[in-house]
Amino acid sequence: MQQIDFHFNVPNRSLYACRLIKKVHAMGKRIAVWGSDEPALKKTFDDLWRFEDMTFIAHAWAGSDYEGDCNVIFSGNLDALPDADVIVLLDDNVPDDWASRLARFERAVDIVSTRPDELAAARARYRVYRDAGVTPKAYDRSRPNG
Repeated sequence: MQQIDFHFNVPNRSLYACRLIKKVHAMGKRIAVWGSDEPALKKTFDDLWRFEDMTFIAHAWAGSDYEGDCNVIFSGNLDALPDADVIVLLDDNVPDDWASRLARFERAVDIVSTRPDELAAARARYRVYRDAGVTPKAYDRSRPNG
C-alpha cells in the first residue's frame, strides 16, 4: 500500500463512498470495499445501485458468480477481496495485521462521517497508522476544496 487517504467530515458515509467509487471507477481502476459491519456494508452495496438515477456501476460480493465481471467488489472478509487498485475502508477499526493485509492495494481510502463515534474511532486509526510510520493524507470534506 503506497498511500492511505482519510476523507473526513462527510455527511453520509455510504453515499460518499458511492460517489468516490464512481469517480475511481471512471478512471478504470479496480476497487475493493471492506467493512466488518455487515448491515452498513450491505447498505453501501445497495446504495451503489440507486444513489444516482442515471449511474450504473456493476459491483458484486466477493466469491459470488458475478465477481469476475465487476471491477467493484465488496466483502466483510478482507482476505476474500481480490487485489485492487483502491480499497475503500468502511470500518471503525484497523484490520488485524493491517500493514501486510493492505499491502496488495495501491491506495486505501478511509471514509469518516461527522458522527462523533466515527470521528473518535478515526482518530484512533490515524494514530495507529502514523505510529507505524505511515502518514495518511487527510481531506476535510466539509471544506469546498478539502
